[in-house]
Amino acid sequence: MMFIFKINKWLLFSLLLAFSFANGQDQNAVTILKTKLQKTTVDTTKINLLNEISSSYKYTNAKEGLQYAKQALTLAEKKQWKKGMAEANGNLGICNQTLSNYTEAIAYLNKAVQLNKHQKNQIVIVYNLNDIASCYFNLNNYKKALNYYQQSLQINQKINDPNGYAYCLTKIGEIYAKEKKYEKAVDNFSEALKKFDKNQTNNINNTLNQLSNVYLLLSKSDLKNKEKYIALSNQTLKRIAAKQEDYSQSVEVLKASLKGVMPDTTRINILNKITSNYFYTKPREGIYFGEKALKLATKINWKKGIAKANDNIGVCQWVLSDFSKAINCFYKSLFIYQGLNDKNGISAAYNNLGLTHLEIKKYNLAFTYFSKAYDINKETNNKVLMVYNLNNIAVAHYLQKNYEKALKFYNQSKELNHTMHDMNGLAYVYSKIGKIFADQKKYTESLDYLIKALESYDKDQSYNIGNTYIEIGSTYYKMALENPNAKKQLLAKSFEYLNHANQLFNQIQIPEGLNSSYLELYKTTKAQGNFEQALDNFEKHNILQDSLFSDKNKNKLANLQSKREIDIRDKQIEIQKLKINSASKKVYLLVTITLSIAVLLILFFYLYMIKTSTNKLLLEKNEEIININKQKDKFFSIIAHDLRGPFSGFLGLTELLAEDIDSMDKEEIQFSAVNMKSSANNLNRLLDNLLEWSKMEQGLIPFAPKKYNISKIIAECIETQEDSINKKKIQVETLIDESLKICADKYILQSVIRNILSNAIKFTPREGTIKIKATENHKNTIISITDTGIGMSAKILQNIFKIDIKTNRKGTDDEPSSGLGLILCKEFIEKHGGKIWIESVEKEGSTVNFSIPKKYTIESN
Repeated sequence: MMFIFKINKWLLFSLLLAFSFANGQDQNAVTILKTKLQKTTVDTTKINLLNEISSSYKYTNAKEGLQYAKQALTLAEKKQWKKGMAEANGNLGICNQTLSNYTEAIAYLNKAVQLNKHQKNQIVIVYNLNDIASCYFNLNNYKKALNYYQQSLQINQKINDPNGYAYCLTKIGEIYAKEKKYEKAVDNFSEALKKFDKNQTNNINNTLNQLSNVYLLLSKSDLKNKEKYIALSNQTLKRIAAKQEDYSQSVEVLKASLKGVMPDTTRINILNKITSNYFYTKPREGIYFGEKALKLATKINWKKGIAKANDNIGVCQWVLSDFSKAINCFYKSLFIYQGLNDKNGISAAYNNLGLTHLEIKKYNLAFTYFSKAYDINKETNNKVLMVYNLNNIAVAHYLQKNYEKALKFYNQSKELNHTMHDMNGLAYVYSKIGKIFADQKKYTESLDYLIKALESYDKDQSYNIGNTYIEIGSTYYKMALENPNAKKQLLAKSFEYLNHANQLFNQIQIPEGLNSSYLELYKTTKAQGNFEQALDNFEKHNILQDSLFSDKNKNKLANLQSKREIDIRDKQIEIQKLKINSASKKVYLLVTITLSIAVLLILFFYLYMIKTSTNKLLLEKNEEIININKQKDKFFSIIAHDLRGPFSGFLGLTELLAEDIDSMDKEEIQFSAVNMKSSANNLNRLLDNLLEWSKMEQGLIPFAPKKYNISKIIAECIETQEDSINKKKIQVETLIDESLKICADKYILQSVIRNILSNAIKFTPREGTIKIKATENHKNTIISITDTGIGMSAKILQNIFKIDIKTNRKGTDDEPSSGLGLILCKEFIEKHGGKIWIESVEKEGSTVNFSIPKKYTIESN
């Protein structure tokens, strides 16, 4: 579980003590400065005092420091006193840096640099440049950080400050190490060591430690010279003046340091450090120190200290399996880090929440938190943490037996480890991929990856090497069970690797590893027929299992002891039976009969389920056929009835013209022509509707939605109906914002509007009114067409969209109607994922509304 980063404990302690020395001014000193501030009337003196108070607070109480620095800046700007303005901007920058407000800090520090250039104060400019570079470094913007350290380097060279010059070289080396430019990092660290004065012990030790780490990284990326770089790393460590103490000494030293006088923030940092040292050894004691840190940080309202304390307490609770409390702590730290805009803190909190939810098998939440952590680390280009996030996501998929997705994320992790030349990271991923292949019974591929893992791990990775030995042994055991011809050789291989694991875990005293190795050895020796050794391995496994379980939950010790005795007794009986060949032919026969009966029952149940499913499917298909028949009947009814009327009229008029044209005057001929035109239009409209309905039912209408201007589309539709509108002297009003757009298929949308508008004209009396309105909300675009026509009864409204029920009627000027238009409209709108509804009052008029989603789901044809 990746909660903390590896930090040189002595380096951290020395930094804390240095911090304490630099900022450990007695509170009385600040009180004296405040008293002087109240008494003075000279503006420049006030500015100096305000800047001094701000400087005293910049690391211990940065929020308070900001207030005094702002007062100083306001007064200095009023007096146009550049020295006071420069100091105030510098203090504002460092206070914001302490609060992790790096962008604001950079802005103030850049102003300080410009003002100090006027003052020609080179030393202060160096400090400002270093602080700006540090802010960019914390934002993972290494290019800009490098630029500012190089500017500082040049000034240090000009003013002949070797220690300042060496400090910049160390920081530049640190950037190159982050960018994996190890050779450049070595050059800068080596040059820095030549420049430091001998009394710069802490800086020298820090540089040596970083140089040693870079040599180790080179040993992993350059395998040909691996031994050379390891030797250089060891030689570098020997040069460190302050030797590292072991774990228990470092905790004791940290505890002893709490007895001294120091700023509250330093005390909180030490308490948090003690807590983190107790994570996996004494988590309850860790909680005690974490709560002390939390109490003090809350008292002085130091947000970063509060967040860190909650993080640490959460880890301790996680180790104790109190997941509810752990989650609560991680949420608290997350909210604070979000308030501080601390990307690294937010990422760590998300990762911790993901791991905790993984423990309680809430996989969806775990995925969410891991993904959020990954996105932040990708944004800040933190490849190390991206690898942890990818591995955690892969583990979550593995636990759900979603092996393909687990492999996908492990492969992404593998590629990132390659770019960082992290051989241990690669080895870990190889071992996990090997385990997945073993679970999929792809044993050859599994062994390839597990062997690659063994070859990639450093020698000091004893724990991981031991676990890999166990995986290889377990894989050979599984292969043996499935390959009777090679069973003996495969079990021998299994025993060899499991024995290696057992010896290694014995040597480094890892109970969990020993426990696993004894369990796997029990399985292998039992399969080899070595029953005495198998029983011995099983008893050792149970003793360790008992011990481990006791450490986790002492309240269940009695139950565990009872279970262990029962397990041992059962295993003794099982092994004794194997020795005397108790598996007789009668038992085999009984088992065979039982299995046969079970198979038959399963088969009968399967056939029953198939029959039930088939019957259900048949019922559904019957309903579909009934509906299709209804639609077919309606279709033929329309053809038989609705087409017959217009055709009869049309034929009658043509017959009249054919027989009596010679005896008809001009007006009679014109009257007949107009009626023929009307009949032809009605026939054409009816045929169009029938054709569109037929295409819709067969899924032949193309669907290509795009964004269109609504007012233009409606104007085009009105234009097609102008003859009918003018004939009945109907007034059409449009209330549409000209900028309003709709996402729809233009052809289908025009067909819908034309149909609804045609109905409105048909059922509106002469000199009536039709209003067309379009609006939108956050989900839909809504179009409404309102008429002052004859309206509809409740019965018609209820059946208006049913094809098998006749609802058509004639218009106010005896215009014919098929009742098919609105059914088409409904299907067209639903194809867009929208809805249609009608509001109507008989003899008063109707409003037809339809909505189309802004983000619709396209219906598959």
